[in-house]
Amino acid sequence: MKNQGKLGIEVPEILIPDEKVNMRKWSVVACDQFTTNQRYWNEVERMVGNSPSTLHIMLPEIYLEDADVSQRISRAKEVMRSYLDDSVLNLLPRGFVLVERYIDGKPRKGLMVAIDLEEYDYDLESRPLIRATEETLLERIPPRIAIRKNADVEMPHVLVLMDDKEKQVIEPLYQRKDRFPKLYDFELMQNGGRVAGYFVDDEASIEGVLEAISQLELHDGMRFCVGDGNHSLATAKTVWEEAKETLSPEELETSPLRYALVELLNLHDDALTLKPIHRVISKVNSAQCIQYVADQLNRAGLDARLVFSRRKPSMQMSSAPQTVFFTSKDSAGRIEIHNPVHPMVVGEIQPVLEKYAEKNNCRLEYIHGDEELEELAGEYDTLGFYMPAMEKETFFDTVIECGVLPKKSFSLGEANEKRYYLECRLLTQAEEIVEDEEAEEPIAEEEDEARMAEEEIIGEDVPEEEE
Repeated sequence: MKNQGKLGIEVPEILIPDEKVNMRKWSVVACDQFTTNQRYWNEVERMVGNSPSTLHIMLPEIYLEDADVSQRISRAKEVMRSYLDDSVLNLLPRGFVLVERYIDGKPRKGLMVAIDLEEYDYDLESRPLIRATEETLLERIPPRIAIRKNADVEMPHVLVLMDDKEKQVIEPLYQRKDRFPKLYDFELMQNGGRVAGYFVDDEASIEGVLEAISQLELHDGMRFCVGDGNHSLATAKTVWEEAKETLSPEELETSPLRYALVELLNLHDDALTLKPIHRVISKVNSAQCIQYVADQLNRAGLDARLVFSRRKPSMQMSSAPQTVFFTSKDSAGRIEIHNPVHPMVVGEIQPVLEKYAEKNNCRLEYIHGDEELEELAGEYDTLGFYMPAMEKETFFDTVIECGVLPKKSFSLGEANEKRYYLECRLLTQAEEIVEDEEAEEPIAEEEDEARMAEEEIIGEDVPEEEE
């Protein structure tokens, strides 16, 4: 693949499922969604069965703490190889895939590209071209490394954002989408909406995309930032940094591990929404927890005022610079912060909630969507905190101001609007897989010859009347 240098992206060679594959069963939502909803994943397993599916080559994070994690990962890698051997996945020529994903009746437009991991870093002290948007929790990396390391295939749920107010990169392709070959068009499972993909492989269109990207405004040297999948991209970076220690100068330029397949989105796409990620604490005394949060904020000098109410938090109004709404089975209300220090309210409350959860042996969870939060907060000994949504117009500036956003600051849509696994990319050179297959063939031939020779000998020794 030709390196696009400081643009930070690469024109990839993408794997897509064979036309015989049932795409509705193939495409499954990102592994880090519905992590507290076992029913969701049970239904996915029921729908997919033994059919070819990304479910069989990934690890839903709801199972991360199960005893059989290692076996699940090993099995996923075996299935990856079988999908290549059996042509379940087929390799496209060099090109982009234009993705059309319908969200609430509107098309969200994306472009499958490979980003150069040499231009990406999650180090908070770094100022790379491609940046993380949230703090990377190193404890979440090892199980992801176990999946990616020595795997034949990657399939991304990473969404990368660009600040293209003039809509010059993806939108011109979308206006003439009917000129490109359609790769797929189907309804995603579990209320994921409709998705279609178009193959962009003509040089004029490719060069047009690269030129438009080169014209994007840089924010403090940043051209792209991660909208979703921060830890998955950090994993790819970690694997690459380890792998490149053993590579030659030529291999450093061409190794598939240097790149990661992602879906590139325009922050200003009309169908792209920045949703908040709420907090829920379970196994908790709600009144005690609320008071603790207010007290801790006041100890930090934030002038926090606790207001209880019988009305739903979403109906409350507040003139304070920052407000945190809460709800539980027994209470509802808000905490007004009149002297904030952090640019974001989540930056004020997150460390307090983490400290309380650790101190009191509670479980702090991150929830997408008001309905799911309210359902969980309606249970006994459970407290929910509503987080506000980020604004598109100030998003990149906020990333720069914060350096890195607080953990779980925003979500690109609701859980079922997240990226579904679909396209894949080889993490090993294609010729390596062919060589492995060829290396296995003589062994099989030798076994066949030995078996045939044994049968001949046995046949000679068996008396004719006994045959």
